[in-house]
Amino acid sequence: MTRHDDTHDDDRPGGADGLDVPPTVVATTEILITRRLGRGGLGDVYTASDRATGRSLAVKFLNVAASAQASCRESFAIEARVTSQLEHPNIVPVYVTGDAPDGRPYYAMRLIQGRTFAAAIADLHDRRRVRDRADERTSRLSELLSQFALVCKAIAYAHDRGVIHRDIKPANIMLGRFGEVVVLDWGLASRIDRDDRARSSGEESILMPTMGFDEPPAARRPVSGTPAYMSPEQHDGGRHVGTASDVYGLGATLYHMLAGEPAYAGEVAAIRESVLAGRLVPPTRVKRGISPALEAVCLKAMAHDPAERYDSPLDLARDVEHYLTDLPVAAYREPLARRVARWTRRHRTLAQGGFLALMTLLAVTGAAAVLLRRMAGDEYRARKTALTMAARLAADTAALQIDSRWRILEHEASDARLVAALGSHEAERATAAGAGSPPPPVDRARWAGIQVALERIASENRDAVDAESWVVCDVAGLQVARSPPGDTIGQSFSHRDYFHGGDGDLPVGTSTQPLAEPHRSTVYKSQTTGRLKVAFSAPIWNGPADAPGRERLGVLVMTFDVGLLFRSIDAIAGWNASDLPFAVAVIDLRDDLVDGVPRAGLVLENPDLVRGEIGESDVQAVRAPAAIVSRLRKAGRLRLDGGAPVAAAPITFDEEVPTIAAAEAIVLTTRPRHLADVGWAVLVQER
Repeated sequence: MTRHDDTHDDDRPGGADGLDVPPTVVATTEILITRRLGRGGLGDVYTASDRATGRSLAVKFLNVAASAQASCRESFAIEARVTSQLEHPNIVPVYVTGDAPDGRPYYAMRLIQGRTFAAAIADLHDRRRVRDRADERTSRLSELLSQFALVCKAIAYAHDRGVIHRDIKPANIMLGRFGEVVVLDWGLASRIDRDDRARSSGEESILMPTMGFDEPPAARRPVSGTPAYMSPEQHDGGRHVGTASDVYGLGATLYHMLAGEPAYAGEVAAIRESVLAGRLVPPTRVKRGISPALEAVCLKAMAHDPAERYDSPLDLARDVEHYLTDLPVAAYREPLARRVARWTRRHRTLAQGGFLALMTLLAVTGAAAVLLRRMAGDEYRARKTALTMAARLAADTAALQIDSRWRILEHEASDARLVAALGSHEAERATAAGAGSPPPPVDRARWAGIQVALERIASENRDAVDAESWVVCDVAGLQVARSPPGDTIGQSFSHRDYFHGGDGDLPVGTSTQPLAEPHRSTVYKSQTTGRLKVAFSAPIWNGPADAPGRERLGVLVMTFDVGLLFRSIDAIAGWNASDLPFAVAVIDLRDDLVDGVPRAGLVLENPDLVRGEIGESDVQAVRAPAAIVSRLRKAGRLRLDGGAPVAAAPITFDEEVPTIAAAEAIVLTTRPRHLADVGWAVLVQER
C-alpha cells in the first residue's frame, strides 16, 4: 500500500487572495497494490485500487536497480510529468505521482484492460486465420488503420504542446476492451521548439521537471529508443531530432502493421547501419497483397530525409483516413483507370454525355458494347463500395466518441466528492421520511456541496465532451444541481426517461426509481431554444459494484444539442464541410414526440436535406420514410447478431436527393447487446 499527500505551505485561513475557502488543502489517497501486471527494463507495473474513490489503477514503479541511477530517475520523472500534462483521449491519464516508502518513485494512471497494438498486429497476421474470409481480414485491417489514425492525432497533439515521444512502436500503444486507444511510455520524451502553427493552436507548452517556460529545449539527447523503430537522426546521435522523427516512428509502426514484422531486425549495430544507409525493404516485398497506396503512405512517413516525410502526424492520419474512405492519398499517384473512375463520379453529367456518345460510336460492335457495360458496372460498384466503407467508418467513429462520453459520464458518477455530497443529502431526506416529516424544503444553500462537485466535473470535462449542461437528480428525481445553474433546480424530473431509463417520458408527477445503467434519452425539443436535444445519463451509487448494501443515490446527466453533438465527430462534420463527393446524414431510429405524436426517422444532421441552421424549428421535422427506418433497424440487429450488414439499395427521400447511398447503424460494440444499439444510424449519400 502506498499513501500520497498533495500539500501546500500556506495554510492561513481565509485565503491570501480574498478566497472564501482555505488557501491550502490536503488531498490524501491510499493506493492498495494488488498484483504485478508486467516488468520492463526500468519499471514494474502493478494493478491497484484507490481506496478513496474505488477506482482501479495501474501503478508504475521505478525498479530497484534503476532507482540507483540518476539518469533513470530523471527519465522516469519526465515520463510522469509529461504524461500527466498531456490531456488527450488517446493518451493514458496520470492521476497521481509520488515516492514509495522505500524511496522509489511511482505514478498511478488509468488501468486499461486490453492488449497492445503489437498483439493486435500479431493476431491480424496469425497463420491460423489465413482461411478467414477476405472481407473479415479487410475489416480487421481497417479497424487497426482507424486506431492508428487516432494514435497519429495523439502524437500531433503532443507536438502542439512542444513534446516529441521518441519511442513510438506497437508495444507502446494500448487497445482497450471498450474501444480505447492510448499511447503509453513517454519516458524518452523530449521538449522541442513550437512552430507558429503549434503556438496558434492555443495549447500551452509542456513543463518538464526542473524546466521553466523560458528554458530552451535540448537540441540533442543520447541515442535511445527501440532500434527497429528509430529514425536515422535518432540513430545518428549528432543530428537534430524533431517532430519528423515521431512521423518516422509512426511510419515504422504502420510498416509492422502491413508486413506483419518490423522494417528492421537483428543486432543493434546491424539495424543502425541499415537505417543510416537507408536500406528499407518495401512492405510489398515482404508480404503480398498490400495496397500500393498504403505502401506509399508508409514509405513517405519513413523517408530517409526528414524533409521528405509528412509535415505533421495529422497529414499522415489524413492520408490513412482517405484510404479508408476510398479517396486519393497525397503520397500515391493513382493509375489512370482509378483516376478516371473518380473523375466520372465528380462529373457525372459530362461523363454520362461522353459515355452515350461513345456508345453511339461503338454500337456497331457488339464486343465493345459488352465491354462498356462491364466498365459501367465496375464503376457503379466502386461507387457503392466507397459509400459503404465511408458509412462504416462514420458509424464506427461516432460509436467510439459516443461510448467515450458514456465512459466519462460513468467515471464522473463515481466521483468521491459528488458521492459524498449526494449521500449527505440522501441521509437527510431519508431521516425526514423515516420520521414521517415532509421532505426538506427546496434550499439551494443546503445543496451547495453537490453544486460545487458538479461544477468541477463540468469544468474538467468541458473540452472532452462539450456538453451543453450537466445535471444531478437525487434518488427521488429532484434536480439538486445544474451546470450552468438554472431555475430548474428544485423541480422533479422523475418522469423523464433520462432519470428512470425507460423508453420514453411518463406523465408528469409519476414517481419512479432511478436508472441502473447508462442511458440515451429520447430526442426532444428544448422549450426555451426550440433546438433538438438529447441526454446521456448514468446512475450514481454509494459504493463500488462489490460493496455490500450498495444503493443508488441519484442520476448524473449531461445534455447535448444534437446538431452540435454530431458536428463534433470528425468523420461527419469534416466530411460534410469538405468538397468530398458525398455527405453524411444521421437518422434517429427511435420514436420521438417532436411533432406531438410518436414518430421515428428524424433527420438529426444532414446539410443537403436540412437547409438552414440546425436549430430552426421549420427544418427540424425532416424525416426519413418509414420503409428506410425499418431497413436501418434491421441492419442494426444484424450487426448486433454478428451478421453481414444489409446491402445498400437505392435509397430515396421525399426531398430530391441522389439515389446511391449506403447506411450503417451506430453500434457500441463494446457494450452489452441491450446497450449497444443507441438507436441512431448514419446515411452516406452522393451529393
